[in-house]
Amino acid sequence: MKLKDIKSVKNLNGKRVLLRLDLNVPVHDGKVDKDGTWRLEKVIPTIKYLVGKKAKVIIVAHLGRPKGIEPEKSLLPVSKKLSKMLKKPIEFWADDFSDYEQDSQEMSSGSIAMLENIRFQEREEMDCKRLAKRLAKLGDIYVNDAFANSHRKHSSMHAITHYLPSYAGLLLQAEVKELSAVLKVKSGLSFIFGGAKIASKVKLIKKASKIADQVLLGGALANNMLLARGYKMGKSLVDKASLGVAKKLDNKKIYLPLDVLVARSPQAKIYKSVVVDEIPANMWALDIGPATTDEYIGILSSAKWVVWNGPLGYFENENFIQGSKEILKFLAKSEVKVIIGGGETVELVTRLKLRDKFHFVSTGGGAMLTFMQGDKMPVLEVLKKK
Repeated sequence: MKLKDIKSVKNLNGKRVLLRLDLNVPVHDGKVDKDGTWRLEKVIPTIKYLVGKKAKVIIVAHLGRPKGIEPEKSLLPVSKKLSKMLKKPIEFWADDFSDYEQDSQEMSSGSIAMLENIRFQEREEMDCKRLAKRLAKLGDIYVNDAFANSHRKHSSMHAITHYLPSYAGLLLQAEVKELSAVLKVKSGLSFIFGGAKIASKVKLIKKASKIADQVLLGGALANNMLLARGYKMGKSLVDKASLGVAKKLDNKKIYLPLDVLVARSPQAKIYKSVVVDEIPANMWALDIGPATTDEYIGILSSAKWVVWNGPLGYFENENFIQGSKEILKFLAKSEVKVIIGGGETVELVTRLKLRDKFHFVSTGGGAMLTFMQGDKMPVLEVLKKK
């Protein structure tokens, strides 16, 4: 997929560029969490490019899923953090964006402004042309660099392209390039899937089992698969509504845990390892066990490419990231090209200080899954080169 490249615009000097970013980072007590800065780092190259070309950059972004105006979901802390990282002032436009049309005209070339959380606008998630038309009055050009939100047909992602010349930013192009490339790998490809909901990943698991050599499962997603195959899962988290789907995922390329770490609750400090056909009725399966970890590492030792989305254990408790941790450390030392995606997986990689050890870290979770399973993404379709 080739997208219209912002670099193809010959003259950006003095042009107002509406730059749609995904700045959905964790904010507590009015400050961006340390683990959230990686997403901000990803958008900096596009901002610097536009500033270097003397454009007037107006950032449009969202934070969380507010219902109306929720002060704790203001983008002000994000604008302050991004300004510090860029070492350049960002003017924050806190009121309704329609009040800033004159301000957008009067901005100096190479300066930056940021709108308040676009999801404070109640019609943002409706792909509303009326809202998009109002928003377009602030810009001369639209640039989408929000890959992680590109599976959502929202007003500032899709409808806006009806009113302004529209292009892909540097990050969006990199995401599409890297994910497209891995789908063309002919051999030596492995997928790792964890997390909770099998329904959101079933289509990609099916596709992965056709194009990859192996598909390794963990987390609550694996619990569903084990339950569907007749294993008793005790109190483990399962999605019973998806059992029918899990039963249909019967492929020799799909690997399930041999053993698991079990405990009396997800918050437990005491746990033990058991084989999957001996899970106690009063316990939860919360991580892959050591035998499974060894088997998965053995399988991955012959891989050339690995795509990983979702932790293999209960991410919220340090005791149950052991399997994921060991496999990540192995991959970080290997020559395997690894693509990491999904918020919790990236957070874990960041926590382990391994993010720079991998070939590519995607900003997308759901968007990554949607793209790789081959579903059309209207937000990307409108940016395609014709």
